[in-house]
Amino acid sequence: MTQGRSGGEGSEFQLPDEILAVIPTDPYEQLDLARKITSMAIASRVSKLDLESVRLRQSVVEKDRTIADLQERLSQRERMFQETDARLKAALEENIKLANERDSLAQTSKKLTRDLAKLETFKKQLMQSLNDENLHKQEDPVEKKNDDSSIAHASSYRGTATKPFGQKTSKTPPIPPRVTPPTATPKVTSNRGSPRKTSVATLPKYASGTASPTNMHFDSLTAMSPWYPSSKQSSAVSSPTCGRSISGHTRVDGKEFFRQARSRLSYEQFGAFLANIKELNAHRQSREETLRKAEEIFGTKDKDLYLSFQGLLNRNQA
Repeated sequence: MTQGRSGGEGSEFQLPDEILAVIPTDPYEQLDLARKITSMAIASRVSKLDLESVRLRQSVVEKDRTIADLQERLSQRERMFQETDARLKAALEENIKLANERDSLAQTSKKLTRDLAKLETFKKQLMQSLNDENLHKQEDPVEKKNDDSSIAHASSYRGTATKPFGQKTSKTPPIPPRVTPPTATPKVTSNRGSPRKTSVATLPKYASGTASPTNMHFDSLTAMSPWYPSSKQSSAVSSPTCGRSISGHTRVDGKEFFRQARSRLSYEQFGAFLANIKELNAHRQSREETLRKAEEIFGTKDKDLYLSFQGLLNRNQA
């Protein structure tokens, strides 16, 4: 019965015959064997799980090390980013400063270029005026001789009223005095005892050794008549007798007029004034236009220079 039952149970569990052959027939022994087999299976399973757990722990440790390494690299990248950002900001600020400095230098360069162009224009005008003056002096030597002759004639009018001149600064030889009616001679008085004798040939050159800045006949009209005292000298604005009548302001000669104009006017104003005279000498504008432009250049501040210039023009026209 027992074997049949065991055989029936074994057929139910479908155990191989080899196993059934070694299994004890006693049920208690079978249970004890089953317990041992179960313990062995559980122990084997636990060992495998322990090994898997160790392997997983090692993997976790490696992952942790990788994470720490990545975090350190991330920190380094963040520090590099901050440093790069700071350098970028500094570079942008420096770029802005350089751009502002470049603009400032560009403006300064433009201003200096304009000033240089003005100076070059003034230099060209001055050199052209000097060349024209030299050419005029070479072409008209007779005019200066006539001026010296007229001065010598005027000195002869004084007769015995004044003593003769001690020296003549002009290179023109003296001309014998002419007998003229007293009515044709303006009244001359002197507050120095003896008159001063000047000549066009001895006028100092303009601007440190250069000639007068224009080829207008100012040098032949030498200013104030040298025999008039300063209290009686006048401009010939409306003189019917070649500009020798006395008006309301003091007459100034061409040399003194240009010296005052050069010292009181700016470079631009003086250059414009020279160009104005050059246009008049070239007969490209009228006398009225020249006076109008001169009045604009001198303005109200230098009205006396304008009046002197007007007197010189009137004497030249006369």
